[in-house]
Amino acid sequence: MPRGIFKAGSGPSLPPKRKHDELTSPIRKPVAEGPPAKKQRTQETLPQQQVQKPPTDPSMHAAYDKMAHEEMLKNPKYAALANDASQASDGKTLNVITKDQVQGGMFYAGPKQIGLRPDLTGPKRAGVMAFEMTNAAQQKKFSKVTGDAFQNEVNAALGKPAFGGDLNARRENFAKSMERIEYDGIKRHHEVMKDGIQNQGWPKEMDRFGKRLEGADPSFDSYWARQNVPDAKTGKSHSDVYRTQFDNIHAKAQELVAKSKQQQGIP
Repeated sequence: MPRGIFKAGSGPSLPPKRKHDELTSPIRKPVAEGPPAKKQRTQETLPQQQVQKPPTDPSMHAAYDKMAHEEMLKNPKYAALANDASQASDGKTLNVITKDQVQGGMFYAGPKQIGLRPDLTGPKRAGVMAFEMTNAAQQKKFSKVTGDAFQNEVNAALGKPAFGGDLNARRENFAKSMERIEYDGIKRHHEVMKDGIQNQGWPKEMDRFGKRLEGADPSFDSYWARQNVPDAKTGKSHSDVYRTQFDNIHAKAQELVAKSKQQQGIP
């Protein structure tokens, strides 16, 4: 499906317009001239305890997600990214949904869905949507690394030569390979966002990786080092997610070989 990626999640057709859901940069909006309007009694500020947070009902984001995607499609680099994401999904429609999840954004390869947390709003939400599209566009690369790792672990369980050294070395190689794919996606996201900011007036906050790439993470080596810094709250690093994924692959390979040997009567 050329240039398009998704159908919006289900829900009411049009949510109320909210300030934090603007995609166009407020810097470009005209400012009213003249003296400020005299505040009326009916305009008095609400007490702090009465101020409500933006609604996080999943259905409230459907219209914004659709609008943001269509607006970003005006940028050729984003349109190319959207097309790559669709082609990588065998031409299937990617569905953008609002979902409670650990990360702000997630790409689910099975159902071909981009999940965005309900508390993610406005230009930042649009930027995260675009980043998850890079993961969608690269899903075949992720799948190849995962498939190769599984076959390698099956060979190791069968006593055949396994590439990458011992178990710990293979785990590290897997995590590093997956992080390298993500790094490539981050670089592409930065290129798309930078172009949109310069040529379409997108809000700068959409380029969530720009400062990192041009500052702390100018190369994959520095990025890899950062991804291995444990989180202060969980004690786990970003790369630990991939190490856990490898451990699951290893366990499944061991289980498969054990069942095969049992069926064949091999001790």
